[in-house]
Amino acid sequence: MSGVFSTAMPQTNEKSPAGADVVLRALRRTHQIRDLRPDPVRDEVLEELLQVARWTGSSTNWQPWTFIVIRDRDRLTLLGELLPNASHVGRASFVIAVAMPGEKPEWESYDEGRVAERLLIAAEALGLGAAMGWAYGPRRAQVSEFLGVPLPGYVRTLVSVGHASDAAKAPKSAPGSARKPLADLVKYERFG
Repeated sequence: MSGVFSTAMPQTNEKSPAGADVVLRALRRTHQIRDLRPDPVRDEVLEELLQVARWTGSSTNWQPWTFIVIRDRDRLTLLGELLPNASHVGRASFVIAVAMPGEKPEWESYDEGRVAERLLIAAEALGLGAAMGWAYGPRRAQVSEFLGVPLPGYVRTLVSVGHASDAAKAPKSAPGSARKPLADLVKYERFG
């Protein structure tokens, strides 16, 4: 069976449900904010983010994660020093580290990515900035030990949350130009 590809979008008569524009805009606008101010964030906002994390779907509803919240300035500074590739953790109001059990690596990678992206979207919706950091190589064991995660568990993904600096709020590119055109990324398969 061979297919022909087209870049033309299929036509539809479907209409967006009420409120969809708000959600779709948040999904399109969410991006990493690494330049954070360490100003405190209210406890209720942190709780809202943790509820979003809690309700994130996972493979077979396994819910493998534990969320470790780091708010202490000294601990955040040390964590930033442990992760020079993700130094934003040291400037954040708080960090949510995603601890995984180390039992099913492929499933854990998938679930970890889902929850981290949802935290970024939720932070954007709440008027905050957020960025994902990754502990890789020997840094993963160091970060896991620093956060008290016993083997075979580990922390690979950390989400820094805080107030975006003025520089981070400034546009980095002209509106609509930060991504490749959709026609360059999508092909619609046609048969027949």
